[in-house]
Amino acid sequence: MQAPPDTQCANHPGTAAATTCSRCGTFVCAACTSFTSGAPLCVNCSSPYIPRGSRGARFVANLIDSAVVSLPAVGCLLIFVLFSVSRGKENQDDLAALFLVGGMFFGVAVGLGIQIVMQLRYAQSVGKRMMKLKVVRSDGSPVELWRIIVLRNLALQLAAQLCGFVGIIDALMIFGDEMRCLHDLVADTVVVDVSGSQS
Repeated sequence: MQAPPDTQCANHPGTAAATTCSRCGTFVCAACTSFTSGAPLCVNCSSPYIPRGSRGARFVANLIDSAVVSLPAVGCLLIFVLFSVSRGKENQDDLAALFLVGGMFFGVAVGLGIQIVMQLRYAQSVGKRMMKLKVVRSDGSPVELWRIIVLRNLALQLAAQLCGFVGIIDALMIFGDEMRCLHDLVADTVVVDVSGSQS
């Protein structure tokens, strides 16, 4: 169905609309129109539906991912503490502190390294792989590693350090209709259920 005169594309303001989506009625330009089903469809309606990951599965996946990063750090701390104690207590305060800090950073690096390897190999973190979830772009396309690290994690962590309410808002947004947290909106991502397709 041809768009009425003087209408603009919903995705590209300023660009004349060429047609109307046969499913949702959105005005779209030629670049945003798909004819895969025969009738004109907008980008959203032509994209295959992918079920969203449930809130419960995402919560468990987050717990697993947190454990993957923190448990190696805890293990390294224990090892370094035991090593420090075994060397005696005399004049060992500075050495013990060095071991503690070194153990913490080494353990966190190991945990983060595991997560990065999983992202590079499966495009999933350990927790999301176990819970059969995957992070993709909002249009269903694969998400880049830099987007996950910088936009989905670091940006929100830094913002939460400056304002604690950011972390609270981020967590509470999972209860919205779209089940997208603040970090999903910032990174233009969604968490989807791939249990039907993942081997």
